[in-house]
Amino acid sequence: MLLTGKSAVVTGGASGIGEACARLFTAEGASVLIADVDQRAGQALADELATAGHRCHYIYADVTNETSVETMIAKAMQLYSRLDCAVNNAGIGGAADSIEKLSLTDWQRVIDVNLTSVFLCLKHELKVMLPNQSGSIVNVSSGAGLIAVPNMAAYASSKHGVLGLTKTAATENLRTGIRINAILPGSTRTPMVQASMDMDETIRKMILDSARCGRLAEPMEIAQNIAWLCSDRASYVSGESICVDYATVCR
Repeated sequence: MLLTGKSAVVTGGASGIGEACARLFTAEGASVLIADVDQRAGQALADELATAGHRCHYIYADVTNETSVETMIAKAMQLYSRLDCAVNNAGIGGAADSIEKLSLTDWQRVIDVNLTSVFLCLKHELKVMLPNQSGSIVNVSSGAGLIAVPNMAAYASSKHGVLGLTKTAATENLRTGIRINAILPGSTRTPMVQASMDMDETIRKMILDSARCGRLAEPMEIAQNIAWLCSDRASYVSGESICVDYATVCR
């Protein structure tokens, strides 16, 4: 029971890696607030976990909107009195186009959802963690945060940015008791990855070729590492960008 007695917020918690985190965190003893724009899936998951005896709730949250993020954190504090863990996981793949064809609207949307949202979440998570001088935040980046991804300039740029934001936040909080780390999943079997593969044959081939071990990662394999980072067993780990990619990128 890695997370007994802890409370957590998981953004993008209704599907994929976020859903796996919600399931695993509650199984490991945490109280979890699932935040997502998908109200139907988010509420269904929260109801399922609550019916199974876990302390789990859902809130609609648009993580690109600061007021919505503030409301999300306030809800966590109202429900659980404190915030011990946060998983900033919400993200999108965005349009598949070469840079000269990519519209500013498509670029900005990906940056807002994948990078600006992490800044907003960090800002308000830190505000409620600082009085307790403790907490663990995990930002979900990507293997694309380390390499070039043709036809996915906005996505790769946003995920590179998450790493810089993570390291800066960790450095600012070296003496506050709050740890901030990033997870870089390799190609994982999620609805977002499937949508990217369906959108562009070049991207489909690149994703499948990247899984050199012969298969994509399962969301729970990523969630296991996030849970460890949020637990006291990772008490001396901060500012790290940890690849969970079967030696595909970090080699």
